[in-house]
Amino acid sequence: MHNNFFVAGCVGTLALIWLQVPLNSLGLIVGMLITVCLIGVPHGGLDHLSGRQWLSSRWGSVWFIPFFVCYLAIAVATIVGWLVFPVWTAIGFFMISANHFGRDDRSRYSSSLWRSLSVIGLGGLVIWIPAIARPVEMQQILQAIIPREMGASSESIVFWTQILASVFVPIAMVDIGYSLASQTERTHGGMARAIRQTILVCMLAATPVPLSFCLYFCGWHSIRGLNQLMHDHDMTIKAMTLAVLPLSLGAIGLCGLGMWFWNSGRELNSELTRTLFLGLSGMAVPHLVLHDLMPMVNRRAAGNTELLMQSAA
Repeated sequence: MHNNFFVAGCVGTLALIWLQVPLNSLGLIVGMLITVCLIGVPHGGLDHLSGRQWLSSRWGSVWFIPFFVCYLAIAVATIVGWLVFPVWTAIGFFMISANHFGRDDRSRYSSSLWRSLSVIGLGGLVIWIPAIARPVEMQQILQAIIPREMGASSESIVFWTQILASVFVPIAMVDIGYSLASQTERTHGGMARAIRQTILVCMLAATPVPLSFCLYFCGWHSIRGLNQLMHDHDMTIKAMTLAVLPLSLGAIGLCGLGMWFWNSGRELNSELTRTLFLGLSGMAVPHLVLHDLMPMVNRRAAGNTELLMQSAA
C-alpha cells in the first residue's frame, strides 16, 4: 500500500511539472517544512531508543555514556569535515546516505559484492540522478552551505558525484532490469519495485532538488523508518506519536520562527543557512552510522558468541 501511495505522489509531481505549475510557492514551501517536521525529524530523533536496545546488554544502566560520546564525536567530526575538507566530506556523506537509503531496496543477488553495490546504486538515486540531470541547481545549493572561501569546492563536489553516478546508476538500472526479468523477483514484488524505481528516476530528473528529496525522504524512507521503529520497540501508533510529538513541535516552532524572521523583512543570510545545514548533517551522519553499523556489529558479536558456545559444547 505504501508503495502505491508513493508512486502516486511521484506521478502527481510529474503531472504538476508537465502542467507547468509553479513549484516554488510559499504554500508549497510551508507544506514541505511541516512534512519534514512531522515525518523526517522524528525518523531520526529517537536514536537513543535504538542505542539503548543495542548497548544496554553490554553496558547496563550506563549505556548512554558510550552512546552519546560516540554520537557527539561523529557529529563534531562531520561538521569539522564540512568546514575543512568539504569535497571529501560531501562524497563520504553521499556514499553513507546512499548505503543507508538502499537498505529499503535490498537486492536478492547471491553475490555479496553486487548486493552491496546495488544497495548504494539504488539508495543513491536521490543523489546520483540530480547530479546528472540538475547539476547547476545542485551546485547552487552546495554554494549556499559550504564556507564562502571554499565556494569553488561545489564544482568539485558535483564533478565527483557525477563520476560516482556514472558507476552506480548503471548498476541500479541493471538491478531494476533484473527485477523485471527474473521470475523469482516478480513473484516477490519485483515488478512493483521496478515500476516505482523507474518512476522515481523520472521524478528526480524533472523536479527541483528540494522538492524531490523531500518527497523521497519523507514519503518513502522516513515512513518506513518510523514503521521499523514501532516494530523494533513494540510501540503502538499512539505511543510513537507521543514519543515524537515534542520533536515535531520543536521543529515546527523553529520553522515558524524562521518564517517570521523572513517575513519581517530580514534576510536569512548564507551564514545562517550554512549553520542550519551543518547542524542537520551533524545529526544525520551519526544516525546513518548508528543504523547501518550497529546491527552489523551486533550480528558479528552474536555469531562469535554462538561459535564460542558451540566450541564449549
